[in-house]
Amino acid sequence: MTLLSRARRILASGAAALIALALVPLAPASAQYIDVPNPIVEQRADTAIYKHTDGYYYMTASVPDYKRVELRRSQTLAGLGSATPVTAFTAPSSGNLSGWIWAPDIQYVDGAWYLYFSASPSSSQFAQRLYWMRNTSADPTTGTWSAPQRLTTGWESFQLDPASFTLNGTRYFAWAQDSPSTSYNSHMYLARMTSPTTIDTATAIEIARPSYSWEMEGVAGVVEGPSPIVKNGRVFIAYSASATDSRYKLGLVSASASADLLSASSWTKRSTPVFQTANGVYGPGHGSFTVAEDGVTDILVYHARDYATPTPDALTDPNRHTRVQQLYWAADGYPFFGQPQATGSGQPGIRGQYSDKCVDDYDWNTANGALVKLYTCSTAAVQKWEFSYVGGYYRIKNLHASKCLDNLNGSAALNADVGLWSCNGGTAQDWSIVDQGSGWFSLRNRASGLCLDNYAWDAANGARLSMYTCNGVGAQLWRRG
Repeated sequence: MTLLSRARRILASGAAALIALALVPLAPASAQYIDVPNPIVEQRADTAIYKHTDGYYYMTASVPDYKRVELRRSQTLAGLGSATPVTAFTAPSSGNLSGWIWAPDIQYVDGAWYLYFSASPSSSQFAQRLYWMRNTSADPTTGTWSAPQRLTTGWESFQLDPASFTLNGTRYFAWAQDSPSTSYNSHMYLARMTSPTTIDTATAIEIARPSYSWEMEGVAGVVEGPSPIVKNGRVFIAYSASATDSRYKLGLVSASASADLLSASSWTKRSTPVFQTANGVYGPGHGSFTVAEDGVTDILVYHARDYATPTPDALTDPNRHTRVQQLYWAADGYPFFGQPQATGSGQPGIRGQYSDKCVDDYDWNTANGALVKLYTCSTAAVQKWEFSYVGGYYRIKNLHASKCLDNLNGSAALNADVGLWSCNGGTAQDWSIVDQGSGWFSLRNRASGLCLDNYAWDAANGARLSMYTCNGVGAQLWRRG
């Protein structure tokens, strides 16, 4: 690259970044480049975001004083940060709900809105029990919420983190609760709901308990915060584990969507965490799920801090912030969480582990056949990529060129060129995300069966990218961000 072209690149990079930022609020729906700077809402934890058929997002979360249930409403995820919160319920000065209010969830069921949460008396703030409220207004930030009522689980002990989902016409309810049979802080349970406000306690089963060392860091053992998502013929429930400081992280249990979900043997737990501290984002937890403005792209919602050590302690430090980023799907059909995106980042690039540089339309070239190379990571449009999940594969589209990452010529040869080509839905443009652990992935091309590779192990700007036999080594490891 000449000095002149380098200069042009620097100028174009700055201009493109400004243009991209200016355009984000204007086009949220069709071309879904997930470009939401994190965090989106400060000092809100245990967040649930529900995208309704009216086109609005409805968000609820734990507030720092744990004394109220609030709602926000916005047509965009980014807009939730500036949305005016509305209080649905405030803890009274005495009684069973006068202590702490934790981890609310919002659902729309059978023509009404429901808020589920746990609360405790001020005389025993850890005596959390589950409650529900109903609102029949079209917009739940208006109208009147019913008084909180108990949701009974079948036995009395510490309970929290309500979540529900529907599969094949049956609604299920998941939650965390202390078991009288162990010394762990919490187990995770599932039961059938007979109405939006009642569970069939006779169907309740345990689907997870602490069993790995990473679920017991700083605590006797915690699995909590169940968050369900159904896709690819399976039910996945993400959960949070360990102490709620920098050691907090996400795990995953799953079952076949055709299995008996109320049989404990249907559920399998992953042996390693799926999402944890990285990139200056500490203790990511209480993951939940929504969709992007396009109504299709899956989004992970979670909270985290920007520093490792909470002050004065993990419970009372207010700075767990709500964050969102794209949730991906790996080649095996399981969710791939990746790594937390760094604070302040919006649309993430594709960053190589070995080079610490990003996949780039190097010459700002919009022609078919333009080669992709590595360059210092930036916010330039030539490093922004839309990942669209189609038929079990990803189509990866460059924002600047408006063309797709392509196995040029459909070659199966080692060291074959990778570049940009008009998006056409061919197998040369189909890529699988292969989970390589700790939030790193490889990109495997459908046509060749080979992986995107920094072939020469070259960390210089302009290093060529090509394809090579998939081997999971550093030259083939990538992350978003």
